[in-house]
Amino acid sequence: MKTLSIIRHGKATQEPMPDIKRYLTPKGINRTIKRAKALLQIDVKPDLIISSPAIRAFETAEILAKELKYQKQIGINPVFYFHALPDVMSQIKQIPDTFENVIIVGHNPVWTDLADYFLPGPLVHLRTSGLAVVNFDTFKWSGIHPNKVKNYHLFN
Repeated sequence: MKTLSIIRHGKATQEPMPDIKRYLTPKGINRTIKRAKALLQIDVKPDLIISSPAIRAFETAEILAKELKYQKQIGINPVFYFHALPDVMSQIKQIPDTFENVIIVGHNPVWTDLADYFLPGPLVHLRTSGLAVVNFDTFKWSGIHPNKVKNYHLFN
C-alpha cells in the first residue's frame, strides 16, 4: 500500500517580495503544526518528504519533519512550484517504490486539482495548510489512480 499526503503550504506573508521568497506567518506555522498533529493521530509516519522550492513550502515541510520526527533530508522538486497537474503526477509516479508513505508540499491551484483527482466529490479549494491523505491499494507509485484509492482523510 502507498500513502500520499498532499499538503498545501502554510499561510504566507503578503509583503512585497518575489513570490518564491515569501515566508510563513505565525498563523501559517500554527496551522501547519495542527496538520502535523492530525497526521500523527492517523498514524502517518513519512519515509519521504518532498517540497516545492518556495520558502513557504519548504518551511511547511520543515515543520512537518520536526513534528513527525522525520530525520532524513527533505527533497526539493521544482515541478511542485506552479507546474501543471500532468507534470506533478508524472513526478509522483516516479517516486521510488521503496518509499511507502510520502508527503508532498506545494501550491494551489494544482494541489486542489491533485486532491480532487483522488478524492470523491469536488473539493472547491484546498486552503493553506490544507491536507489530503490518500491510501492506495498498490505497491507501485506508477500504479496510483483514483480507482486504487483504499481510503482517505481530508483536513481542510
